[in-house]
Amino acid sequence: MSTSHYHLPTEIKEPNKINFVHMECCSAHEIKKNLLTYAQNQIKYYQDIIDLIKNTDMKKIRDFEMKYGMYEEVSQGIPIDRETYVAGLISELKKN
Repeated sequence: MSTSHYHLPTEIKEPNKINFVHMECCSAHEIKKNLLTYAQNQIKYYQDIIDLIKNTDMKKIRDFEMKYGMYEEVSQGIPIDRETYVAGLISELKKN
């Protein structure tokens, strides 16, 4: 079994599947794609929070929970340290 300096895998998306690989195995292009996708997802998440604040009717709240999970689901999941993931990708990008 191979080991990685990082404790989080990164994704390589292909049509019809996603591969999880060590960050060290990614090209600079793949790392940049992952960073961009991550940033775009974070922007969308926070925009959804802002939209929810502007309109807090029950339908909006349910839609948000369907998209991102309810508290009970999220709190029982495996926590991912987002800053560690981004720092790892950037660290590998410096090597390329």
